[in-house]
Amino acid sequence: MDYKIVMPVLSDTMDKGKLIKWHVHEGDTVHKGDVIAEVESDKAIMEVQTFKDGVVKKLLVKEGDEVPVKEPIAILDTETKPQAPTKKEQAKEEPSKEESKVVQKSEIPSILQELMPTSAPPVEGYASPAAKKAAAKANIDIETLQKEGVLPKPAHLKDISEELLKRYFTPKALHLLKEYGIEANSFTLDHKIDEEEVQDFIMKNNIPKPFPLSSNRKAVIKNVEESAKKPTYLVMETFDIKPYKNVKLTSILIKTIADVMQRHPLTRAILEGDRYLIYPSSNISVAVAKGDDLFMVVCKDAQQKSLEAIDEWVRNLKNRDYSAEELSGSTFGISNLGMFGIKRFSAMINKKDSGIAAFGTLYDGKIDVTFTFDHRILNGVDAAKFVSDLKNSFKGNG
Repeated sequence: MDYKIVMPVLSDTMDKGKLIKWHVHEGDTVHKGDVIAEVESDKAIMEVQTFKDGVVKKLLVKEGDEVPVKEPIAILDTETKPQAPTKKEQAKEEPSKEESKVVQKSEIPSILQELMPTSAPPVEGYASPAAKKAAAKANIDIETLQKEGVLPKPAHLKDISEELLKRYFTPKALHLLKEYGIEANSFTLDHKIDEEEVQDFIMKNNIPKPFPLSSNRKAVIKNVEESAKKPTYLVMETFDIKPYKNVKLTSILIKTIADVMQRHPLTRAILEGDRYLIYPSSNISVAVAKGDDLFMVVCKDAQQKSLEAIDEWVRNLKNRDYSAEELSGSTFGISNLGMFGIKRFSAMINKKDSGIAAFGTLYDGKIDVTFTFDHRILNGVDAAKFVSDLKNSFKGNG
């Protein structure tokens, strides 16, 4: 039979409580009177006990969740009665006195374990039972520190742990510990440790700095992983290009490619199931680096736009944010690393595009270009005709 354990009403003014910590896991056997959780009301942190024997079937809320009073927080299966261990099992399961000490100690963070004195004076203050227990053993006066505003009200176990760390690390050293995810007990805690000592530790042990991925980088990774699955091939050519005064080279590339795409329908196609979808417009995705992020912004209907209009679009690319509409709908792409002095490189195809052209730096009126084509859309002959047409068009662009 399922028995619902609810958020208790711990005060007259309490309308909801915060689940601070679970002391049980799903599948655990519990007995009447066992403490299963810690709950924070508007006035105090209290322990929640079970009033029945059973097995924890489901934990309905996570630590940190706020739950209205009398709402279920866990379900207990009371039909699966906990079996009392036999004397033999009990003897096997009961830890020795030494093991018991270890189990009790493991409930406290390792940094606290190292610094705890053997005595445990009583501690006053507004804190969770676990925090009080840890503070008592570490000789931390919660009440005084709360009056001084050093510790929050209520104080939790993490607050005690951080307070203890402050005794042995400067603020900059603590910042480095968190930044690199280094355990405090990696150091000998018998003196004040500064930033320089932590930096030396990082260099000596070659510890990498975690760098969480931005949403843009995650999207780029997903895009290139999908692109890598496509059957592609490369075509390399050198184009003669005469740049126009006061016009971005990228603008010339977009306009010329857009016009040539009109004569090669498969460059305006995407593969969908067992058919091609051939679009009438030359929509070209353009690789744009903005800070540390990379975007493929789509210049739409480029065949209808004048070179001046495209140049204005290119010049404003990095000065604005992009909508989802601006990042979709392309069938061919370009990437230009010529401004970095790169002579030749290849690029990954963007999303469902039929191909991409990677342009290197302009030298002596020439540019080396590497095309990557999706072989499912353009075969070698299709690609050769397109590239040849482009070569002739660029030759006559001046």
